[in-house]
Amino acid sequence: MGDVNSYSRPGGLAGGEVSIAATSAEALPADRSAAIVRAALDCIVTIDEQGRVVEFNPASELLFGWSRQEALGCTLESLFIPPELGTAHREGIATYLRTGEGPVLNQRLELPAVCRDGTRLVVELIVVPTVHEGRREFTGFIRNITELRRTQELLRASQARYEAIVRHSTKAVIQCDDDGTCTFLAGEAMLGYPVRTTVDGGLLAVVHPDDQASARDFLAEVRAGTRQPAESRDLRLLRADGASRLCEVMAEDLTGVPEVGALLVRAADVTADRERRRRLADATAQMRSLIDNLGSAVLLEDATRHVLVANDALVDLFGFPGRAEDLTGTDCSMAAYAIKDFFADPDGFVAGVEELLANRESVPGEHLPTADGRTLERDYFPIRSDGRHAGHLWVYRDITHRIAENLMLADQNRSLAQLAALKNEFVATVSHELRTPLTSVVSFAEMLRDPSIGTLTEQQDSILEVIDRNSHRLLRLIDDLLLVAKLESHTLPLALGLLDLPDLVGQIVAEQRPAAAQKDVRLEVRAAEGPRVRADSVRLQQVFSNVVGNAVKYTPSGGSVMVTCEVKEPDDAWVVSVADTGVGIPADEVPHVFDAFFRASSAAGGAAGTGLGLAITRLIVEEHRGSVHVESQSGTGTTMSVRLPCEAS
Repeated sequence: MGDVNSYSRPGGLAGGEVSIAATSAEALPADRSAAIVRAALDCIVTIDEQGRVVEFNPASELLFGWSRQEALGCTLESLFIPPELGTAHREGIATYLRTGEGPVLNQRLELPAVCRDGTRLVVELIVVPTVHEGRREFTGFIRNITELRRTQELLRASQARYEAIVRHSTKAVIQCDDDGTCTFLAGEAMLGYPVRTTVDGGLLAVVHPDDQASARDFLAEVRAGTRQPAESRDLRLLRADGASRLCEVMAEDLTGVPEVGALLVRAADVTADRERRRRLADATAQMRSLIDNLGSAVLLEDATRHVLVANDALVDLFGFPGRAEDLTGTDCSMAAYAIKDFFADPDGFVAGVEELLANRESVPGEHLPTADGRTLERDYFPIRSDGRHAGHLWVYRDITHRIAENLMLADQNRSLAQLAALKNEFVATVSHELRTPLTSVVSFAEMLRDPSIGTLTEQQDSILEVIDRNSHRLLRLIDDLLLVAKLESHTLPLALGLLDLPDLVGQIVAEQRPAAAQKDVRLEVRAAEGPRVRADSVRLQQVFSNVVGNAVKYTPSGGSVMVTCEVKEPDDAWVVSVADTGVGIPADEVPHVFDAFFRASSAAGGAAGTGLGLAITRLIVEEHRGSVHVESQSGTGTTMSVRLPCEAS
């Protein structure tokens, strides 16, 4: 190589690097040296002490794009050294020439380089100092490693991507070796074992104790070849933190494959999926139980008119063969034609079904007469999911008996209405017929007491007193009967107005004080302020006079009657309670105290009455949208409570 000295490659340097040392004693023939330089596949570039190129072989021409003639005499900075490395290059030559030391000499370096067209490369460089004809020179052996480094980078990125995928995989891959160990190849995110973690005891070491027997059978079947790789089994696997996850496990025996030589197990976490399936199965079972116990025939179709759910009542109603479960999945697009003769109007039934399917609008409670004289009620509901059509729901029920019962009930209601009208008419007629002669009796009794007619004996006056008392009692009874009839028929007009209830109750108590004092009964009232009520004051006076009067009447001497009037929750209504310490009412008679003409057995010795007072009280209170309630026990007193709705003034 005319400009290149001889060189040798002694081994033994650290890191396997090759050192090329120049020797002037054993020089190659010039023609052979030149041939080697020209034939070398790597670039060989030699510079002198001034940094000018004195050799530039064909491989260098090919790589950097400069011809040998163009390169000779040029500096490396002007050929392929990047600008950012120019200063370091010059300083390195100067340091070596000054001190004889060069830290980059005889070292394998990796540096950037620039081609003539501006393309940047990555090159591997070895610089060897040489002596030629007494002049020091530097020869660089350069190899283009751009593609190698790019390939290595791609390989590293691919490896990193692969390891990330493996690490975050939602499925675990476990290699089970014959030596009794298992190695996790993927699935750190799922089970918590880092990739390449080895566990002694094989797969069974990470299987939940309760699933050990099942896992042994599973592995035995895999090794025996009786279980295919795609056949799975659910096993609970233990995570690295000790928690367990339900996994779908598949395995394949690859011990005969040299590259693997082990049992390969794949596992997917199905804990949430199995829980969803369990809940779906429970919901389906509940729906099935509900449908089966509805007492109605139910048919649920999907969007393609295939049966999703049918119950036994449907099979029984239309006489389908087999069981309800046998209908699942069957095409029911022609079902209307199959059962049309079941109905009194077959063509009308088919046309009605087709219309419902076309309109897809809910139609509940449609009546369909059958050919055998019965009546079916049909509900149709289109099923929609996320705004799209998802199926049809049909519900049929036999309402023949219900229609008959409704007709019977209507007849009974008409009869009861007629009876009520007859009763009211009878009461009104009788009352009218009784009132006329009774009025005459009362009038003549009063005339007989007139001194101008004559003086009555004591006995005659006593008899006249009995006549007068009983005739007035009968008149009150007639008035009460007429009032009850009007209240029950809701024909009694009410003169409604806003009134102060505590004030009204206070007036009633004041009216009853003389009677209470005469019997030595303590009568007290406690009333709180509150909103006024809309009511008929005359009728409410009748109510409270009745209730307070009864309390005084049936309370023995020395007893007490407490009247309270206040607004109470939960409906913020007025409650007027009258509590006495009187004779009370036997428990079995309490439910009847508001019945007409009922008198408690404990009141048998008390003052006579018509037996209509409390019945009238209840009816008047109910006409005011209120209620009346009684609590009592024989011998311990009675509490009568009247509840009336408030109405702001």
